[in-house]
Amino acid sequence: MIARTSCLIALATIVLAIFPLKAVTHESTIPTREPLNTFPLSLEGWEGRTEFLEPGILQTLQVDDYLLRRYRAPAGSELWLYVGYWGSQRPGVNRLHSPVVCLPAAGWIIANLQNMPIRLADRTIIVNRAEVQKDEARQVVLYWYQIKGTVVAKELSAVTFLAWTSLTQHRNDEALVRITAPAFGHSQDTLRSEAAFLQAAFPHLDRLLPR
Repeated sequence: MIARTSCLIALATIVLAIFPLKAVTHESTIPTREPLNTFPLSLEGWEGRTEFLEPGILQTLQVDDYLLRRYRAPAGSELWLYVGYWGSQRPGVNRLHSPVVCLPAAGWIIANLQNMPIRLADRTIIVNRAEVQKDEARQVVLYWYQIKGTVVAKELSAVTFLAWTSLTQHRNDEALVRITAPAFGHSQDTLRSEAAFLQAAFPHLDRLLPR
């Protein structure tokens, strides 16, 4: 499953590099939006602290804006929220930085990867759930792509949707949202905590990320 996903990501990277950027000859429209750092520090009992990416990582990601926060629950559990936003895709630049590629590059082994439904107040979204391990450390990662208000789990689907919006609406902005928590004991406990945080965070993300 993971090997197949990696192959699809490689294909998606080729499509992103060739199709939308060469097919769209006009200048893309960059939507107006609020900065990501206006996302609430306090969120239904969770208290956040802003952190920053290292310059070398920023150079690799080439994000136009990002948010990195560590949130702590009243009971003491912690998680990290990362949002990377690209206002446009530049020719010759690969901006599809999938966690399926980046996590192994950082030394994490992906033990399990599958889709996970999350029920929100007005709908149900499908996100990716990855269980990863490095030495004795284990983490559970939830992530998805968000394009024009649409939540997309699969990398190839994200590239296809991005190509469509480039051609039809002159827009190729996208965001990657990732929630990461250390797994202590049973991973289902970590998942429940992450899902509860996601449900609280999503309305604010939906407001900050352009539709």
